[in-house]
Amino acid sequence: MPSTTPDAPEPAPAPAPGAAPAEAFAPEEYPWVGPAVRSALLLSDGVVDLDPVGGVPAPTDELSETLVDVSAIEQALAAEGVAPLAERTLVVAVGSNQTPRTIARKYRRAGGGVPVATPFVRCTVHHLAVGHVANVAAPGYVPAAPYRSEGAQMELVATWFDDAQLAVIDETEPNYARVRLSAQHHPLTLATGAEPAHFDVYASQRGVLADGRPIPLRHRQQELFDELVALTGAELFIGDAAEVCARLAARPAALAELAHEHELVTEDGLHRAREAAA
Repeated sequence: MPSTTPDAPEPAPAPAPGAAPAEAFAPEEYPWVGPAVRSALLLSDGVVDLDPVGGVPAPTDELSETLVDVSAIEQALAAEGVAPLAERTLVVAVGSNQTPRTIARKYRRAGGGVPVATPFVRCTVHHLAVGHVANVAAPGYVPAAPYRSEGAQMELVATWFDDAQLAVIDETEPNYARVRLSAQHHPLTLATGAEPAHFDVYASQRGVLADGRPIPLRHRQQELFDELVALTGAELFIGDAAEVCARLAARPAALAELAHEHELVTEDGLHRAREAAA
């Protein structure tokens, strides 16, 4: 198995006395996923990269061979003494939950007793796209949310959580409902070669931002804020993204109010098999 990568989930160093704490997850930089999705294993001693050297040449479902050896994942989970894949829930992430760094931070904040080992596997999902929740997160950024888009094909990350981990992640998603989608409506191909019959996603409970149709995820909050200025004319969104995030954090209801006033909210259109069990 590949060696541990340098981005192991270690806490940031403590700030000097009197200094402001460093913000490793600056709100204006959401969703913090970097240039591309990847397959990885979050383990107790760091992150193991599962992608081949040199990267991935094509979408997961167009490759002639599997990218990730599921037996290697099972061996790693067994070595950590945690639940195997069969006892975990498959969740496809659309925002920052695609990264081991974000999930490791959520486990740390939950305190002791939460097992760390978590597989992250790239995947191709059909008829699913990613937009923005019509609401702000507590730090002031506008988070991602899935929506149905006929004919769309996206490369995302599927994550397997055990029951304790899933309870932690559910708790961190107050603006979402974890719902189950069927492969009948949203075909899914994992980098392991598997094509599961269903999977969970975190769907917005506030609708998604739309200008006639859902606004696709902007990978810089600045791009979204500039777009919202054009759509609403509101001074709230004018300026540097960090400043706008600070304003939104101080006025958490303002985005939803403006979005409804300007009719910039729509349903996500997802074919929910059911709401996933907590």
